[in-house]
Amino acid sequence: MLALLCPTDPSWTDGVERDLDGLLRDHAHCEIKAAQSALSLVARFGAEDPDLVAPLVALAHEETEHFREVHDRLRARGTVMSHPGSDEYVAALRRAAGADRDEAQDPLLDRLLVSALVEARSCERFKLLSERLTDASLRAFYRELMASEARHFRLFARLAEERFGAEATNARLEVLSRREAVVAGRLPLGPTVHG
Repeated sequence: MLALLCPTDPSWTDGVERDLDGLLRDHAHCEIKAAQSALSLVARFGAEDPDLVAPLVALAHEETEHFREVHDRLRARGTVMSHPGSDEYVAALRRAAGADRDEAQDPLLDRLLVSALVEARSCERFKLLSERLTDASLRAFYRELMASEARHFRLFARLAEERFGAEATNARLEVLSRREAVVAGRLPLGPTVHG
């Protein structure tokens, strides 16, 4: 699904079900980090590639809105946000991407494709939540977000293809997808979006 080679064990949702507050707290932080990441790409690469600015600013706005929606659900449950933890999945994926990056390779390609894979993993997890949670409202919520994450994956892949060509993008995505599978397979499953 969306370039992912290692599917999440569906039993992940059993642990999530036992700690929905923990999932929602982690999810809120993931949305903030996704907005920050989009804006970071604009800050770093927008001057040399102005075509990135509008779609990534729109993405940051959408991620911020998703944060608000998750935060509202936390408050409705009588739960407050925690301090953000590090997202070991994203950190490990970024390290794995940099393991063999040639100095001649534009770092933007990996930044876009790592972002695409993060969105793909979120989409896959949200699909599981939309199918398996007992709370019908949360199932519907995650079904909507699943569609958003799929669009975000396609956005990052399209931006990479427009800048670097389909052949180079697909070749690098294949490499990074294999590395993502190793990262995802090593992390313990918990009530987090990526862990």
